[in-house]
Amino acid sequence: MRILANSGRRIWLTLLLFVSLTLAQIWRTPGDDKSDQRQSYVPNDRHNGDHRARPNFVFLITDDQELVPGGINHGMRYTLPMMRQSGTTLRNFFANTPICCPSRATLLTGRYPHRWFVPSDDACMYMDVAGDDFAQASMGVLMQRLGYTTGCFGKTLNLEIGTPYCNESTVKAFPGWDSSFALCNEFDFEENVWNVNGSILRTTDYMTSVIGNRSLSFIESNLRSGKPFFAYIGVHAPHLPSTPAPWYKDEFPSLSAPRPPNYNFHGSTHHYLVRSQPPLTEDVQSAIDELYRDRQRSLLSVDDIMHDVINLLSRYGQLETTYVVWTSDHGYQLGQFRLPAEKEQPYEHVIRVPFFIRGPCVPKGSTLPFVASMVDVLPTLIELAGGVVPASMDGHSFARPLLSGGSSFRERHLVEYWSVPRMPYYDHLIDMENNTFIGVRLLNATHSYLYVEYYAHRHEQNFVHPIECELFDLKHDPWQLQNVCGLPEAHSAGPLRSVLRELRHHLHSQVKCSGQDECVL
Repeated sequence: MRILANSGRRIWLTLLLFVSLTLAQIWRTPGDDKSDQRQSYVPNDRHNGDHRARPNFVFLITDDQELVPGGINHGMRYTLPMMRQSGTTLRNFFANTPICCPSRATLLTGRYPHRWFVPSDDACMYMDVAGDDFAQASMGVLMQRLGYTTGCFGKTLNLEIGTPYCNESTVKAFPGWDSSFALCNEFDFEENVWNVNGSILRTTDYMTSVIGNRSLSFIESNLRSGKPFFAYIGVHAPHLPSTPAPWYKDEFPSLSAPRPPNYNFHGSTHHYLVRSQPPLTEDVQSAIDELYRDRQRSLLSVDDIMHDVINLLSRYGQLETTYVVWTSDHGYQLGQFRLPAEKEQPYEHVIRVPFFIRGPCVPKGSTLPFVASMVDVLPTLIELAGGVVPASMDGHSFARPLLSGGSSFRERHLVEYWSVPRMPYYDHLIDMENNTFIGVRLLNATHSYLYVEYYAHRHEQNFVHPIECELFDLKHDPWQLQNVCGLPEAHSAGPLRSVLRELRHHLHSQVKCSGQDECVL
């Protein structure tokens, strides 16, 4: 039996459950049969009108959890081996943006950040998420339409920014969620404000445990009733301030942040923000190590939630009829390219994130190589639930290759970011005006590239005149130490120029795409 403890008391919960080269060689051309892509794929005849035959969903999303290097190896000590052994790992899963609210807007709607962008500092990191258009296009509403009882617990968006949901004079319930317990203040792990079904509640217990207890109560209630449910669990860990639970504060005393080749590396060929970074001092490196320890400690309480979810589902005999997903909104940096913390960059340690899934017909102990990204998650969940993906979504469902153990889906995905104002951290500038960028990541059996364009204005929408570019060949430079965009061979006749031209063409054909027909695989 595990304990999910609140500060000052322990709540005993025995709870059980818990995703020259020719251009033809560069990438394959997606099939032209769009109608086939939109067909609902149901792996068996579960959907026969019997509520108990429908799959349930538990969707766990962490906050700022990197996949490489070392972001999942310590704090998720139960969850990681359990999900690897009993489910499928997507080896190449990426965020479409390296910051919270835009990434979550993409997750919740299956639409790229550029679909929600508004040039306003009053919006949620430039995302227009406060209106009815966003609500009606989002996960809760769509799962309700498929017959699910829905619950969201913890962090959905950055609700204290640009939304009426956490203002006491305008507070209202979230459309689409039958039960909501949504976090309103995210920089304190013990004194928190919540939107609970349209009312404000304040708590002083440890945040992650509060989220866990509320989630488990919702799940058990629905397991008892036999109604199919969709539970969204958005923990704040390991996001800053990365406060661990009091009972875990002394774990991992000798752990240090990983030192990959790009740690404290002077990216002299990179864009301005990176190449202007001073070396990390010993004091800053010690602070990075302590932050890394706290991040892993904070994840131990997330691990407890997953442990108790799995046990709860097992106790009610619903473990094998429930899809359980674990992912993160984006990754994190801890000293790479002399950036001591935060994200806001297009590099691998920031945009490559964990994705694990177990459930009906999902291969066990499998690792799949195909590329997928955050924009594809909601379409996939809809198809797994027996629905049809709306044509208005930019993402595509990867249910077929997931359930069949396939190797092909997409090979390219977009990365978009509009910079926030100048942001210092340990005397290092983490973000600034000219850090707005668009990019495309290509990954297949023969090629692995990242191409990025940087723009001078943080409200850029036209993307016509980049001030800098980056091109990394990750097959030969996996730590992205050398930007080859400025090399002569990138602009003279030859294979590298062909790659650069094709990546640029794809990027600009997609950066304003809308819907399944325009947003191609």
